[in-house]
Amino acid sequence: MIHFPNRLTELQTLIQTGVINPLDCLKDQAHLIHQLNEQFSAIVETLPIDESLTGPLRGIGLLHKDLFNLTGRDPGFGHSVGKRDGKQEDAQVIQQLKQAGCATLGTLVMAPYACGATSQNPYFPKCINPLNQQYAVGGSSSGSAIAVASKMSYVSLGSDTTGSIRIPAATCGITGLKTTQGLISLQGVSVLSQSLDTVGLLGRYAKDIELILDVVISQNIEPAESITRFNYWFPEQLMDSSIESHIRSFLSRLEHTNEVDIQEFSYIKEAVDVVMAYEINRNYKQTIASEDAPKGLKAVGKLASKITLNDYEKCVESKETLKNNFINRYLSQGSFLIVPCMAQSIPLWQEVEIGHPEFSREAYLNLFHLMGWVNFLGLPAISFPIGNDDLGRPISIQVIGRPFTEKSLLHFAHKIEHQLFGDTCYIDSARLG
Repeated sequence: MIHFPNRLTELQTLIQTGVINPLDCLKDQAHLIHQLNEQFSAIVETLPIDESLTGPLRGIGLLHKDLFNLTGRDPGFGHSVGKRDGKQEDAQVIQQLKQAGCATLGTLVMAPYACGATSQNPYFPKCINPLNQQYAVGGSSSGSAIAVASKMSYVSLGSDTTGSIRIPAATCGITGLKTTQGLISLQGVSVLSQSLDTVGLLGRYAKDIELILDVVISQNIEPAESITRFNYWFPEQLMDSSIESHIRSFLSRLEHTNEVDIQEFSYIKEAVDVVMAYEINRNYKQTIASEDAPKGLKAVGKLASKITLNDYEKCVESKETLKNNFINRYLSQGSFLIVPCMAQSIPLWQEVEIGHPEFSREAYLNLFHLMGWVNFLGLPAISFPIGNDDLGRPISIQVIGRPFTEKSLLHFAHKIEHQLFGDTCYIDSARLG
């Protein structure tokens, strides 16, 4: 059995220099995935190894959220195990990975229809958070976060509609990159909300995410630049004092920080809720009306019943102006905006399991309240852990940039990762339980 290094970049070097045989590497990865999944329950379906792939990522296998079309297979989209379809072709992003030599070794559990802030899913066994089995696993890219945190996969593709990459990344102590809208193609991807959805990536190390990002982008991206100016914002009425204290301590390490008050947050938050609910209801109206519709879709349908076409169109029309004004105020050239991922500690799974006696609406809202507004603006954001709170649970921040500044975001995340955790990263230095 191959001893896998912590970093994907290291594994690539070992394969390219002949230390590790690429086919043996894929077989051992597949074996490791099977072993770990018995403990964490993240896999929908494992896939046969494609031995014909060649390219710079040959020998590397990854797992991805089950919403990407694959050759001969329709995705299950969180509500089934998928189905065989001889006419189906790979989603563009999967084809790009194949062309680079990277294999898809399996598909991952997700919230049904990508509509849910947790891993709660009646169609699959309960997901387990590798960081601590009592911690909630965020959604909807739940399996992607578990696969990365447990070392089943170095990087995983997911999607983010209103936080679906950043939420699970934050609950599992890993890094999640929500990309600029349109940077990665949605061709062949099951979509929840056309105006909000983006394909993004989850990984343990920022440099590993960058390695895969370079392969899957479909538009030009800005070169990395050193960022030295940081605006930051705390939603005062929501913040737990200990979470705020820890983040302020982190901010004290940075040069040229400036606290801001995002007064337009409430309006943007309301706009994203309108657009999300209207588009999801339009896309899945029949499913929502069925008796056995998933709870997430049912809740969205209830919200959508109060939204008119005029409400929706007004929000869509306001998007570009809001985005430009936001960039001018908080993201001047060479600046990032830092906000908490969550205003409270990440919850225990019982607190956010809908229908559980210990369910807390406040804890559930905490998972996504500070996420979706970024999707409405179409901006890139990276989330990563900066340490533990007073309960010993991971605290993550999200760093927001101008469009197509993913390289700068990743370079900043890598810099902080090295400063805080040295040669490792948060999840690899944590004691998993």
